[in-house]
Amino acid sequence: MYALEHGRSVTLGRDAGNTIVLASQFVSKRHALVAWTPRGVRIEDQDSANGLTVNGLTVHAAQLSSGDVIQIGDQRLVFEVEGQATVAAPSAGGAAPGGGNKGLRLILAAVLTMLVMVGGLAAVYVMFLAPTVEQATVSGTSARQDPSLPADTTITPFDSPQAQAIEQQALAARDKPVDWLFDEGQLAYKNGRLLDAYRLLHGALLRDARHEQARRLLLRVMGERDLRLRSLQAAATRADEELKFDEAAQQWEAVQALTLDSESLNARARTEAARLRQRAAQ
Repeated sequence: MYALEHGRSVTLGRDAGNTIVLASQFVSKRHALVAWTPRGVRIEDQDSANGLTVNGLTVHAAQLSSGDVIQIGDQRLVFEVEGQATVAAPSAGGAAPGGGNKGLRLILAAVLTMLVMVGGLAAVYVMFLAPTVEQATVSGTSARQDPSLPADTTITPFDSPQAQAIEQQALAARDKPVDWLFDEGQLAYKNGRLLDAYRLLHGALLRDARHEQARRLLLRVMGERDLRLRSLQAAATRADEELKFDEAAQQWEAVQALTLDSESLNARARTEAARLRQRAAQ
């Protein structure tokens, strides 16, 4: 059992310097980061070799709820919140809680199996056979597959020079700017350019607030960007405490590169990076 201290980030990995050390060759030296956000506890993969899964889904980052099953390499962990009920999976060969009738347990298992099969068929129908399914259903399915942020997260779209330039290109080609902005935002996200994706998807939603694909992707970008910023700040703090000023400055410069000029964190990152560079030169 590992207790998470409120507000304090936790690292998981094979290296002895991690908060939680998992002694396994299938676990990377620094495999995952667990951090507190305004929306709760989140876990983020740290570019590990074998990846991270939550409840059987491979994710880069996910918000955790009580009872979530986390797979890190060959290590299985369960996230629990005190005071919240969780449904624990019984161990292989073990009796179900309460020692109920064996026949009843078999019936329940059969019913659950049928429900899973029906759910799987429904998912196939939604994904491949019903392209005109209403947007609310698609959004709900996406939220379950990618639990980065709640679907009702408030988004205030803004315009950027980058989005305006792409809009002019689309108009010159007599195409819809929102389609160009979404495609460019999707490409930026796939290439790991989170800030560009953040700007472009906001631009798409400014021009069409009902563009559900842009909203879903922007929620994912926001979640990954938030976790990446927290990870960089935590790394900068550790390096500063260890008197590794150059390394700490690099982390703050990465924070600055991942934030908008108008964000307060951008100004803080610029100030901290300059301070640490000065200390490194002394």
